[in-house]
Amino acid sequence: MNRYDLVLLGFILERECSGYDIMTEIRKRELDRWAKISTSTIYNRLIRLEKNEYITGRSERDGNRPERMMYSITDKGRELLKKEILKHLTGFNDDPRTLGYAFLYGVEPKEAVRSLEVHERRLLQEIERLNEMIANEPRPTLFSEGPFLNCMSRDHILVELKYVRAAISILRDPSRNKQLDGYFYINFGARHFDKREPSTDSNREV
Repeated sequence: MNRYDLVLLGFILERECSGYDIMTEIRKRELDRWAKISTSTIYNRLIRLEKNEYITGRSERDGNRPERMMYSITDKGRELLKKEILKHLTGFNDDPRTLGYAFLYGVEPKEAVRSLEVHERRLLQEIERLNEMIANEPRPTLFSEGPFLNCMSRDHILVELKYVRAAISILRDPSRNKQLDGYFYINFGARHFDKREPSTDSNREV
């Protein structure tokens, strides 16, 4: 199961709905900022979820409109959704950007800096947008969790911005970058790159 399935099951848990209904709700609630999901992906995942008996579908026709599939969640689907929600609430290191930093030595520092600077500008734009939304709250929202999610998203981005800027600073400094020796390590205050700590193994007697 991936995060797309969590989104789909979450909506279907609320009420019986179609793929079109789910896409509409994703846009209304602005969840597409967190879960980049296309219409084709929604329908493909719905087919897979039904095949695995996490949801059941029934055909419905409204007047002269084309026939559509309406989906309901099963007990098996409820259990899976509960498990995935808890996993996502407490998950560590499941962000794909973590792997980007882990293997940062695979690209030239200048190329990495250019990419990170573009990302930095995007983060700043998103922070500005979220701050405007938060400043205008309370405002009519389509779901009660809106203000909470906006603040949480903004604060997460602020932390990411801190590390992006640290990465750019290190990559711009050849002396510090050379000290990495294939590893990308950031520690604010506790360690200096120009003073490598001796390895524990090097102090052992052979």
